[in-house]
Amino acid sequence: MANHLLAWTLLAPIACDGGSSDTTTPPDTATPSSHGNTTHDVVVVGAGSAGLYATKTLIEHGYDVLIIEATDRIGGRVKSATLGDMRVELGAEEHYLEAGSNPVWAAVRDEYGESIYVQGYQGLTAYSMDGGSTTCWTTSSALHPCRDDEDVATVDEFWRWYWRPNQHEDPESTLADDVLEEYGVGPSHRAYHLYDAGFAGGSYATNLDELGARSLALQGAEWDLSEAIRVLGDKDLGYSDALDTVWWDEVIGGSDLLLDSPVVRIDTSGDDVLVTDDHGDVHAARQVIVTVSIGVLQAELIDFVPDLPESTVSAYNGIGIDAGMKVPMLFSSAWWETEGEPLAWLVTEGLAGACWVPSDYKKDSTSHILMCYPMGENAAELSDIGATAGGGAAGDAAIIDAILADLDATLPQAPGAASTAHVEGIVQDWGSAPYTLGAYSYPRVGTYTSIDDNKAKDLQEPVADDRVFFAGEGSHTTHSSTVPGALHEGERAAATVHAVNGSPGDPPALPER
Repeated sequence: MANHLLAWTLLAPIACDGGSSDTTTPPDTATPSSHGNTTHDVVVVGAGSAGLYATKTLIEHGYDVLIIEATDRIGGRVKSATLGDMRVELGAEEHYLEAGSNPVWAAVRDEYGESIYVQGYQGLTAYSMDGGSTTCWTTSSALHPCRDDEDVATVDEFWRWYWRPNQHEDPESTLADDVLEEYGVGPSHRAYHLYDAGFAGGSYATNLDELGARSLALQGAEWDLSEAIRVLGDKDLGYSDALDTVWWDEVIGGSDLLLDSPVVRIDTSGDDVLVTDDHGDVHAARQVIVTVSIGVLQAELIDFVPDLPESTVSAYNGIGIDAGMKVPMLFSSAWWETEGEPLAWLVTEGLAGACWVPSDYKKDSTSHILMCYPMGENAAELSDIGATAGGGAAGDAAIIDAILADLDATLPQAPGAASTAHVEGIVQDWGSAPYTLGAYSYPRVGTYTSIDDNKAKDLQEPVADDRVFFAGEGSHTTHSSTVPGALHEGERAAATVHAVNGSPGDPPALPER
């Protein structure tokens, strides 16, 4: 089974970045359209991976497309920034090899060569235990070898068990329920965080008790992306930089784009689709593709007139999405290498959640960067800490201080080392971003019954007489929670629009002011 690690979809955030330069603004070819009423063949709502790939597909069929994006940048939950001497990923990070099921792999390989992809997560794994006093490492020479801790060894069994549908027959059971029944591990158990933050957070951006055990196993059985996961090895190249070069510069150059224009209303009560943004401008089209996140749909930030059918509402409400953060931090030294080897993966007992070292696989980087990945309840608690501190830079600083306090107590051979060596960091809070409202989708109880009966497939159904279409990572049935899933969904929706419309260059009349 693949570990998503924000294989993330994913869509459009408000940045909460401190202490770094973020060059994820629209490419130079993008000239955002001026405000005013418009008419186009198709309107695409959201300039994340799904929306941009839908636009790419429509342009190839000859359609005149308007992209309306709520934030000040394109790319959605693919977002890169600079920290130290390298690019870090504030959203999607992992790449799945093999061209047949992942268009990113072929496009990036052809542009940058095979050597651009390297193995990520290099080195040892460490699990914080007993308040950090018995933190174990996956090496026999460690102060506390993990093989000597029976509770840690049991987690290896779990990884071979959780994805088997025949081990999860109760459709109403959460994975937390099944773990308690199978292994006797509940929230008060000393190793619960290894299942909760280490697995549910690290792979599905939520908590163990939010995952539907049978839904997860059934959905996982249909996974069809490569198990060969790689990352970009060029320290000066981020995921968003690569996609801009291979696709998005050209897509933006061939379409119209409105930034900072949240869509507030989609009206299909007449013959045409009328999309209204928060400036009061109305954009007419024959069809609209809505690629906002599951979190935005659940929050009902867009008013659909008439109301969406109950089947569509049930579909997006039946798919999980939770709070989540990525917090890369620059240090003056690799203080975590207490065993004399690189650190591939760390699971803490506190708010940091799961962490890894991206600077180890960025070629020629001399920086020491630890990326922490608080998800679900950890992310929500950190968001509250940031809000209490006043938000903005002060809030980011408070969030980083809370994570450092956790890390200070994690390695018994390096007490207080995180705070001492810390230089600066970035907080990307996807759960609090008002036009994302979550990390990426996951299967809840009842999300997935079979490849032909699941909430993602239900969300794919067009509404309003084939004029409103939904697409995003959350609506993919076999590789949701990934950038390829978002791309494929954008392509699917665009192809369906073309089959329905079939007449590019025939937009409706311009709406009157």
